[in-house]
Amino acid sequence: MVKAELPAAFQDLFKPSRYKAYWGGRGGAKSRSFGRALLIKSLGQPLRILCAREVQKSIKDSVKRLLDDDIDRMGLGEFFESTETEIRSRSGGLFIFAGLKTNVDTVKSTEGVDICWCEEANTLSQHSINTLIPTIRKDGSELWFSWNPDQESDPVDKMFRGGQPPPDSIVRKVTYEDNPWFPGVLRKELEWDRSRDPEKYAHIWLGDY
Repeated sequence: MVKAELPAAFQDLFKPSRYKAYWGGRGGAKSRSFGRALLIKSLGQPLRILCAREVQKSIKDSVKRLLDDDIDRMGLGEFFESTETEIRSRSGGLFIFAGLKTNVDTVKSTEGVDICWCEEANTLSQHSINTLIPTIRKDGSELWFSWNPDQESDPVDKMFRGGQPPPDSIVRKVTYEDNPWFPGVLRKELEWDRSRDPEKYAHIWLGDY
């Protein structure tokens, strides 16, 4: 038995859909929930998962540490083998990590990706998005995007929030109110921002531009 709690707002990650786009403010548990959902899904399926971001100068810039920590937190060490650059599952799955800006040709040659998770998707360039979408072309493959909005003109916001999103999309706003793990120390910061600087509060904690 694996104890793996996931906030209710993220249950749709287990529904088949080509695009899954989750945006909102800090403390919404987006990264942790995405990582946890991918680990759960890979327990029984030989999934090839690409964890991408716009810039990844080294593996330290990736979400690998977050995944390693959750493997330990959920007691899944016997199901996964983590090396310096990748994570393999006992079911035959593989987590790989890449930066799109400097490794776009490498990503284009990556075959058989089942799920691509783009963390900090607000930093993605239009070129990276245009390259990524046709690269993830396996039948049933999915593209997951998580981000805290910055500018309305950012390509990922224009794609999912600037009108009609792509077909077969799940688009969700999540904030700290959706996070049952929201820590007390951050709540104090949130309340301070809300009392003295409503615009800062709205941007950081609610995901406003």
